[in-house]
Amino acid sequence: MNKIMSLDGDWQMKWDTEDSGISNRWYATYPEDTETVTVPHIWERSFEKLLMSQDCAFYFKRFTIDDEKQVTKRIFLRFERIATHATVWLNGKLLGDHFGAYTPFVLETQKAIKLGEENILCIRVANMGAANSRIDFGRETHEGANDRFAHPGEMPVGLPWNQYPFGGIFGHVDLILGNAAFISDLHVEPDMDQERVALEISFNNPRGFNTRLRILMRNPNGDVYEWFKDSPKLDKENATLRIVLGIKDFNRSKCVWSPDHPNMFAVEVQMEIKGGKGKDPEYSFPVMRTFSFRKFDCLKGDFYLNDSIVKIQGVCYNQQWSEGGLWTTDNPNLKKDLQAVKDAGFNTIRSCGAPLSTEALDICDTIGLLVFQEFPIHTMKSTPSGLEYAKKLISDIVKEQHHHPCIVAWVMGSENGTFMLQNGNKLLNAISPIDMTRPAISNLDSIYIDNEGNFHKDIGKLLPVSVDRISQFATLAVNPKMNPNAAYSHYLAHCFNKDEEELMVPDSGLGDSHFQDEDENATEIENKMLVTLKNHTLLPKSATNIKGPRGIKNQKAVKNFYKLLESFVKESGLSVWDSVDSFIKDANSIATKSKLDQITAFQSNPQISGFFLSQWADYGVDFSGICDENRKSKGIESFCKAITTRSRVLVSELEHVVAPQSEVSFQLTLLNNDRFENVSVDVNLVDESGKSLASQSLTPEEPAGKTSLTQLGICTLMVPRKTGKYEIRISLKDNGKEINTSAEDLIVIEQADVKSAMSKVCFLDNSEESSDALAALSGPEKIIFTANLSSWPDEILNKIVDVTKNGGKTLLLSDMTQEDIDFLNQSHNFDFTVEAHWSTGANGTSLHYLPKDSALLPVFGNKSVLDHNAAAVMPGLSLNELPGATVYARSVSIKDGEIKTGVDLQKLPFGAGQIVFNQFSVFEGLETNALADALFTAIVSQL
Repeated sequence: MNKIMSLDGDWQMKWDTEDSGISNRWYATYPEDTETVTVPHIWERSFEKLLMSQDCAFYFKRFTIDDEKQVTKRIFLRFERIATHATVWLNGKLLGDHFGAYTPFVLETQKAIKLGEENILCIRVANMGAANSRIDFGRETHEGANDRFAHPGEMPVGLPWNQYPFGGIFGHVDLILGNAAFISDLHVEPDMDQERVALEISFNNPRGFNTRLRILMRNPNGDVYEWFKDSPKLDKENATLRIVLGIKDFNRSKCVWSPDHPNMFAVEVQMEIKGGKGKDPEYSFPVMRTFSFRKFDCLKGDFYLNDSIVKIQGVCYNQQWSEGGLWTTDNPNLKKDLQAVKDAGFNTIRSCGAPLSTEALDICDTIGLLVFQEFPIHTMKSTPSGLEYAKKLISDIVKEQHHHPCIVAWVMGSENGTFMLQNGNKLLNAISPIDMTRPAISNLDSIYIDNEGNFHKDIGKLLPVSVDRISQFATLAVNPKMNPNAAYSHYLAHCFNKDEEELMVPDSGLGDSHFQDEDENATEIENKMLVTLKNHTLLPKSATNIKGPRGIKNQKAVKNFYKLLESFVKESGLSVWDSVDSFIKDANSIATKSKLDQITAFQSNPQISGFFLSQWADYGVDFSGICDENRKSKGIESFCKAITTRSRVLVSELEHVVAPQSEVSFQLTLLNNDRFENVSVDVNLVDESGKSLASQSLTPEEPAGKTSLTQLGICTLMVPRKTGKYEIRISLKDNGKEINTSAEDLIVIEQADVKSAMSKVCFLDNSEESSDALAALSGPEKIIFTANLSSWPDEILNKIVDVTKNGGKTLLLSDMTQEDIDFLNQSHNFDFTVEAHWSTGANGTSLHYLPKDSALLPVFGNKSVLDHNAAAVMPGLSLNELPGATVYARSVSIKDGEIKTGVDLQKLPFGAGQIVFNQFSVFEGLETNALADALFTAIVSQL
């Protein structure tokens, strides 16, 4: 008798809201006031509302095994998935427990099972998403330590539990009725170089057991081959047998797995249990695995797939969702959604905060998506027992999923928590006994920088396959500002490269003071880095309808945000948009162009081995997903195609606004994942009619097909004499055939009379001594310019106030930092309070725009909303609107579901004079930047 008896279907369930089930011995007394539920069962899909106290429940199942001849020798319970901690009793006897919602587990029943009688199975299920569901580990306390129970915050569980926690027996429950022996597991080890596959077969057997094995293998063409292994003697109890099989007619093009050709094999092992003359043999329930041949490694930070460098172009993917549980095969949207990732051009996904399910991995195997499989380790601390549970969790996941060719790397966790930093090596060691064929990353955010003054670094370790040396600082998370200018994109294209000359950080808001001041960031890094970027806010056209009891809070937040947005656009009096739709169109257009420019700069950087966008789908009011929370498109497919194009010419360091008859220069880099060999690049400057005004043709100095990245150098073009809009068109060709084309805006504006404007201004920051500053303030210039207010001593500050307030001069405060603002607010000389907030859009979206009556409109071609063409002067810090001020430029920022308005340029009366607060970047490069010249000249003309 070898069969599997399903225990799915009707079960009884009772909530344990007061955590009294164990003390009242429900597992043995079986309470009567239960409700009937159907397993597989997910709480969030079965109940419209869930209380915080409903985070623990007891399940009961009654069943009988009819086995009058006592044939059954071994009986096991197999649980496919339970979220998140399960304690199992059978007939009142404890069988064991299991932690982790992402792996199956098996428990032996011999000591408790009753044959021919009714059995009662009891399972206590505790969800890790709420505060009350303590887990009884049954530990003995040592020296008074209170460590018997653990709470969710103490356990190393994955990020999705902080978003959409779910609970229940959400997988199948089976009773395995085994004969004397059966196959319990199958480990597959393909070897592409040797053109063979090793099978490690685990048995549940008594000592000295003899059997006969039948092995079936299907190749990608559908051909099936058969092998027999006669009389393998299993000397030890629960033995393991290793068999090596050669692959017939091995052909790399037909047998090797890759994203373009996901060739899959399948192998099935059967054990003969009964046979005789003239009778067909019977086999115990077979064990089947899919597998394929492919190699993946990381050498000095470069990723290699089948011995060729592959540039990672990925997105982080979260399978958990608001309606409860996972996107499983019960929901056909899973395959549709993963196919959408592939169709968008991404070649890799990183399972975000939790591992992808078996169903998702099967899909990735067949459609050709690389997977960085992340273990669900997120919390900042853990009990000592938590470490052991984490190691067991990793081991279980690797053991179950290692045969999937789509999995190319294991990721220990996404956060720089104390738990990960203290135990990274121990957790890495939990992988190696099972899988030595994939690189492992101990931390995916080893260096974090954003454009809102944040920076930290920890040693994130990357353990390759083919070498023993562990790479440190292997990953980089960066949230850059929107609309990067030429200097900023130059920095992104060269940062963290120790072979580069010293780079100046181009923006005071990028990182903190340590990052800005220290010159050691690049010198510590000896390998290439994988960068993760957060998308800017990408708004759906309307409020997403979020379902499920765990989604109620997010649904309210999303609806509230869209009400705030409508109020800003239609009622605030501050908007230049005539509708919410037009606002969303502008916001998303600027956000995607900004991210494209950032990614292009990083792809040009030889230190960067690839990128991940941090979110495929929205979560609540975090609208940084490529699609909305229900996986519906936001209409940005062209953006995805642009950033994931396998081979294109990367353009960085371009200044979009220039003066007539000047020179415009920019960096060209060839991204060549297709390894085109006879490459040429045509650069054309065309007018609005499409007429070519200037052109260049470039070819790589070295053969292009050997590497995925080739520096083509600086391209310089002469700017036309006539003002207006132009386009720089770049065409990539192979053997004369056009492979890819792209275009960049070029706007030619009149050369501003900046020298005349400068002659009217006292540049106080040019003074080296206080005496020089005092003399300058007594000069004839009516405008006093300073971008370093906080650096002046009281003597100078008092003089500034005097000549402005009493002398009728204009104080032009430019590029104010938070330090300047604090200094101003603490001074008794000013009777107003200035507030500031980040408007870089680094962690959301920020739009900078001009009111309809602004005198600055001609400077920007009469465009109210400033886009990438204004990158050279774009502010990063906006101020509050001061009472009585004349406003020339505004900003609106979206972050975490909030809308914050600000001012970028305003003029405030101050006694007999006036103060101008200017946050545009007009000071740096004043004589070389055409737009900054024009803007500075326009500001002076208004004063």
